[in-house]
Amino acid sequence: MKKITSIAILLMLVMTRMSAQNVIEIIYNGSEATVNTNGINDVTSIVNGANVTIVSNTSNKEYIYQVKGTSEDGSLTINGNYKLTLQLAGLTLTNAHGGAAIDVECSKRIAVELVNGTINTLSDAPMGNQKAALYIDGHAEFEGGGMLSVSGKLKHAIRAKEYLELKSSTGTINVLEAASDGIHCGKGKVNNEHNYFLMKGGVVNIFNVGSDGVDSDDYGVIRIEGGTLSVNIKDGDGLKADSTITINDGKINISVKGEDSKGIRANYAVNILGGKTNIIVEGNGSKGIKAKRYESGSTVLQGGELNISGGELSVQCNGGNLTTGTEVTKCVAVSVDADLKQTGGDVDITVFDEAIAYTLGGETYQGSETHTGGTFNIRQIPWEFKANDYEYDMTAYVTVSNNGERLTNYDDVSIGAFIGDECIGYGIFEEENYGVIRIKCGDTSAQPVTFKVYCFSDQSEYDLTPSETVTFQENTYIGEPSNPIVLSYKVRLKGDANDDGEVNAEDIVAITNFLSGKVGDVTKENADVNGDGVVNIADIVAVSGIIMGD
Repeated sequence: MKKITSIAILLMLVMTRMSAQNVIEIIYNGSEATVNTNGINDVTSIVNGANVTIVSNTSNKEYIYQVKGTSEDGSLTINGNYKLTLQLAGLTLTNAHGGAAIDVECSKRIAVELVNGTINTLSDAPMGNQKAALYIDGHAEFEGGGMLSVSGKLKHAIRAKEYLELKSSTGTINVLEAASDGIHCGKGKVNNEHNYFLMKGGVVNIFNVGSDGVDSDDYGVIRIEGGTLSVNIKDGDGLKADSTITINDGKINISVKGEDSKGIRANYAVNILGGKTNIIVEGNGSKGIKAKRYESGSTVLQGGELNISGGELSVQCNGGNLTTGTEVTKCVAVSVDADLKQTGGDVDITVFDEAIAYTLGGETYQGSETHTGGTFNIRQIPWEFKANDYEYDMTAYVTVSNNGERLTNYDDVSIGAFIGDECIGYGIFEEENYGVIRIKCGDTSAQPVTFKVYCFSDQSEYDLTPSETVTFQENTYIGEPSNPIVLSYKVRLKGDANDDGEVNAEDIVAITNFLSGKVGDVTKENADVNGDGVVNIADIVAVSGIIMGD
């Protein structure tokens, strides 16, 4: 037994030593950095304070560059001609003097491992000529369950010259800010699928970028097969590809607020095959989905299709018209230069005020529309709601009661919150028991909030009476999911002059008494059956017709 144990220990020591022989350690400590090559003789390093440059001369060995520590003014540059693994093992690195925080100048496959349980932060400075805070000249493949947060103050946050892949093991990647794109990749040839952004898993959050959330440039494609991707930006497009965008699975949440911005933009085709995609666009002239068609001299010839065969797609369009000189650009939830084809999946489109649900075809091509499976629902909300015009918000948990009975299906109604006549919130009801309204306001002063419901079936609008007074309060919430505020209304029944829930001879008597000035009253909205604004003999005739079934 002792002999077996000794052999096992020896094997472990040998394996550890063999592993260490493939690892180059880079450790940052304030204004200094150290490099431990572990006896590797075909790698040289130059260290100047906390700035590290490594040159690898290997042509057949994959080394692991393990980086950790902290520096507020340092950098790492790796030069070589063979694939490698960049292992981020608890690193906080800012290049404050110009240049990328990490620059891998190797055109091969670069594995970026986020070590499990570690938090890593990279940032550059708004000076220099770097392409990104984290730049990889070759193919970037992210893996490992750690966290990486990146700020690109000069241009992009993360950029790979060719493809960029997030494997299913990837943890969390946060783009905290970028002067240009949050994640940028691509340089290839027409229809070259080796040039792409591919997400198989992980969580990606992108905020505060000056251009696009994810941009697969130079004939690039975007494919999402899993994970959760959230893009919340002011200007630019959420997802942009010079070729195709295909969503097979995963959860995608995109919110863009700028004028003429697109939630998803592909210069060939958009394919929704699965997953759950939510898009909100708020700027004037913006588009929820844009599938472009090019005729010549461009990335991909022709194209311009939206193909839906599975998954859930929700597009909410809050913007208005964008006027530039004499040209007016509409705000459209789905804009397709060629054809819209649906064979499955569920599509829900919500557009406010003057926004348009979808358009087909361009100036030189007449687009077609086919639906052979799935659902395709459109809601046209009569209110104008400009969420990005307001700085402050609160949350209301509510439910709606119609004629004393709580609604469990909200497909036929929309709920709005108002201060005066101004719509400052829109309800989203995905649960049977309650819905959520994000109420927005331009200042923090206490102001009374009222509510309205719009019914699509009869195109009627009703005031809602809350079970308690609602006053705007910044950064707070009212109601709870388990005890929501009840918003009540009563559907108007044309001809039900006495408002007893039925149309019968008693309503004719009620209108007759009302016209003759006798004691009694009528509900004018119900009594004015023909909708001419007055209650008169014509409405008595109309009530008679209702009773007779005419």
